[in-house]
Amino acid sequence: MQRQEQKQIQQQQMTQDLVQRLPVLEADRLALVFRLARLARHNPNIHIGSGGVDWIADAASSFEEKLFTQIHEGSGSESEKALRRQLVLLLDHRGLLPEANEVLAERLGVDVTQVEQARQTLLFLEPTGIGSRTERECQYRHAIEHEDPRVVDVFEAIESGVSPQQMTTALAISNEELARLERIVATLPKRPLLYEETGHVFPELEVRYEEGTLVTTWLSPELDETRVGNDREAKWWMTSLSMRNETLREIWSVIESRQTEWLQGELVLHPLTRRTVAQLIGKHESTVGRAIQGKFAKTESGIMEWRHFFVRSTSRGHSPFMIKRALAELIQREKAPQSDQALANELIRYGYQVTRRTVTNYREELGFGNSRERERQLWKG
Repeated sequence: MQRQEQKQIQQQQMTQDLVQRLPVLEADRLALVFRLARLARHNPNIHIGSGGVDWIADAASSFEEKLFTQIHEGSGSESEKALRRQLVLLLDHRGLLPEANEVLAERLGVDVTQVEQARQTLLFLEPTGIGSRTERECQYRHAIEHEDPRVVDVFEAIESGVSPQQMTTALAISNEELARLERIVATLPKRPLLYEETGHVFPELEVRYEEGTLVTTWLSPELDETRVGNDREAKWWMTSLSMRNETLREIWSVIESRQTEWLQGELVLHPLTRRTVAQLIGKHESTVGRAIQGKFAKTESGIMEWRHFFVRSTSRGHSPFMIKRALAELIQREKAPQSDQALANELIRYGYQVTRRTVTNYREELGFGNSRERERQLWKG
């Protein structure tokens, strides 16, 4: 009986540990380096060995100092302010605080009520959404701060399951206005703005095609092992980063083998699904989905987001990307504009079995007009 209880406890601990490591897997390179730079300010055993970003340490320092200043200038006793500062140090790479109050209370040696009060105080600091439990709660904080007060009304109505008809009646607005407010709600930031957006992308790896061989250079962040020692926090991060990077390498090995032609500089993408990758590397499909989000690769064809290497196939096993590419080439080469049916017949000659309706949809997605519109453009020169 004791063995069974011990086994259940171990399983719960393992599950909780995996849940804590998932955000590390999901984080993109810049967000992860930012988190590590924040940790390094308070723990000398945490030091980025490779995959760092030069300016991020200054950004991390500025971020925490701004929060500490707001806490210092706010109301409350010194012990309450100290607890708020401790919560700031526990913010994850997104600026969120997903752990339950009970877990935080046990870790910090305080009462659950004290943690909740400190958490509520953080929610009123800048940037908006800091300390939220979830991305949805962060969006709610942004809705509260929105210049149009009806945005938060619509947000709360959606969360409560209120029907569109009830919302238009309660808010005395038209269906068009409700649709506009719903679009605002859907695009509210899911994370607080931790640092100024640079507009630059920081890829996880770079792939070059040299002398007939693909050469891969990984840029994922890793800790300097010589600095870790026996520090518990540093060891946890070193293990988490190792697990993250190993998973990314496994996924990329499948992408590389399937999309070799693209990586060699050719505009060719073959069908590939998350399920296929998951089966090949022995992981759950959701794990693959979490791992690839926000990840980029620098290739011969430019910087590309990992998710774009995943291309669904048509009912006949063709890649829509390749069909669209062939369709675009046909339209660009035509001397006299052809109908969608004629284009479908031409695609059949290339081995792509598609209907006229599919050609119409793909043509519109590519931004080409119908045959009459293309003919008018041709006459205009």
